[in-house]
Amino acid sequence: MSEFSRILLIDDSPDDRADLRQMLLRGSNARYHFTEAELGRTGLQTVSDQLQAQPDRLPYDCILLDFHLPDMDAYEVLEALCNGMDLPPCPVVVVTGWQGADKDDGARLLRAGAQDYIGKGWTTPESLSRTIENSIERFDLLTRRKIAETQFHESEERYRNLFSSIDDGLCVIEKIEAAAGEPLDFRYVDVNPAFSLQLGMTGVTGKTIRQMLPDEPEEWFASYNSVCTTGIPLRFERSNLTPGHVHELNVFRIGGPESLQVAIIFSDITERRQSELQTLAQSKVLTDLDRRKDEFLAMLSHELRNPLAPISNAVHLLRLQNNDNPFQKQACAIIERQVEQLTRLVNDLLEVSRITTGLVQLRQAQVALGTIVERAVETVQPLIAQRGHELTVLMLAPQPVWLHADADRLEQVVVNLLTNAAKYTHEGGQILLTVQQEGFGAVLRVRDTGIGIAPALLPHIFELFTQAERALDRSQGGLGIGLCLVQRLVELHGGTVAAHSVLGQGSEFVVRLPVMLTLEAPLLPHLKDPVLPDKKHCRVLVVDDNVDAAETLVMLLEFVGHTVQMAHDGHSALQLALDWKPDVMLLDIGLPGLNGYEVAKRIREEASLSGMVLVALTGYGQESDRQYAHAAGFNYHLAKPADFDLVESILDAVTDKAAADTVA
Repeated sequence: MSEFSRILLIDDSPDDRADLRQMLLRGSNARYHFTEAELGRTGLQTVSDQLQAQPDRLPYDCILLDFHLPDMDAYEVLEALCNGMDLPPCPVVVVTGWQGADKDDGARLLRAGAQDYIGKGWTTPESLSRTIENSIERFDLLTRRKIAETQFHESEERYRNLFSSIDDGLCVIEKIEAAAGEPLDFRYVDVNPAFSLQLGMTGVTGKTIRQMLPDEPEEWFASYNSVCTTGIPLRFERSNLTPGHVHELNVFRIGGPESLQVAIIFSDITERRQSELQTLAQSKVLTDLDRRKDEFLAMLSHELRNPLAPISNAVHLLRLQNNDNPFQKQACAIIERQVEQLTRLVNDLLEVSRITTGLVQLRQAQVALGTIVERAVETVQPLIAQRGHELTVLMLAPQPVWLHADADRLEQVVVNLLTNAAKYTHEGGQILLTVQQEGFGAVLRVRDTGIGIAPALLPHIFELFTQAERALDRSQGGLGIGLCLVQRLVELHGGTVAAHSVLGQGSEFVVRLPVMLTLEAPLLPHLKDPVLPDKKHCRVLVVDDNVDAAETLVMLLEFVGHTVQMAHDGHSALQLALDWKPDVMLLDIGLPGLNGYEVAKRIREEASLSGMVLVALTGYGQESDRQYAHAAGFNYHLAKPADFDLVESILDAVTDKAAADTVA
């Protein structure tokens, strides 16, 4: 398939076509290019034109066909599409007005060539998308099977050689037309040597399944009959064919709809199943051990807090006493320092246990990475000063780097990296922290001139309870939790962390985090000048194939004083932009004709439209969609339903910039 799935909508109702487009856009992350027809004959002509233009390609990836059209019904359209063949030239999904699925009519549609059918009253965006995907896959399977059947009939000798030489068991059975009241049965037409070897059955040709396997469950006869009747292949497993063995059966019909023959391929998967079961059992044991470890860490960290609280309180009580005894003061200071150290260790241990047990919930908001760094540096400054290190912080990004993140958790990441650098750098060493933006990512680096990390340890540095070797006094000791915590928190934010080091020459830790491409309303420019009462308003072009959505947005924009025009498809939007030259275009992505990305790219190629601000107003809200919009030339990306205050703030920024340029 191409980057965009090509969908032909044949429906006489514009509203129903719009609903189908919107459901597809909401139902999956796939991208679509829509072509529309109101009549059956128009749709047939569109398909014919596509076949003539590109005979070696499917005319469309899928056709959504309304059941009742003014000039034809779905059966007539399917008959014309199939033109005497088993399949139409591309997958067809019939859209009916039924409130429920009528099995008889549904089966008739499938026999007529449709891959599936849906009801307007009971489909959802997800089920519609899934139906189209399944229909495309099923059509491809049926097409390939049809080609295989043709080749099968064209080369009987080649088939016979393959039939006899394959390692899997293969048999061909033929349905016996039973009289009324008699049970369904199949006759063995042919078997290969591997079939007799695997199943231990010889002399079966000409005999029936009921003769050879009198205890065969009725459900298997029903399965074979289903394949014979519908032509839809089946795959399933059976463990009762031979003692101690598991077989995978692939069942498919041989020949066209009139054929009564079915082929069954038997693959012995006993060893594979045993290996899978063994792996699953081992995985369960390891998962249980890991879960118990996490539960123990959580319990331990909580339990350690119980004695810490009264000890800390007691130290404070001693501090309040008027006691000039130098030994008691020294003892009190020692206890206080060690309680603080133990508290930090318990906090790290508790944090790791929360992450590993899935109890951490990030409180994410828009935050500047520079603010996080400033707070972290302030936190570790006492340790840096105590060790006599020189800490240099370089903010290499020309503009603030904005993240959608939990500020407290990321501050903890930076604190742990700086603390780690301070611990493993000899007194008077140097630590460098840099922040910059590379493409769509924020990059934070912490480099030190410390002892470095041994090559054997480097691949395990982020594992829990891992730490570099140090002197026996362990004066800067720890549990080996800090870097593990760094990695877990960074990954929760969708980022990565890596370590680079040469033993004896220091280490560098690099954190990469996704930046925000779309800023929230409070951070968009608000350059309103109260001194200018006659504020200039924007010329805004609203483009959306949902007429109601476009019209209501136009009303809002006109109410606040903007001059607005609208369009409902890509070609009209492009032409109107060239003729009218708006200041801002609020552009939907899923448009008929040219989609929003294509419109944006063409506008960016027009020199006369170079100053136009493009705002993607779309249901595509993933991070990848924001990146795609940026690459296409959009200035902003807003997910539907967008806050109107946010839209206004963008327009305010445009008008204020225009006013400033005029003054200049």
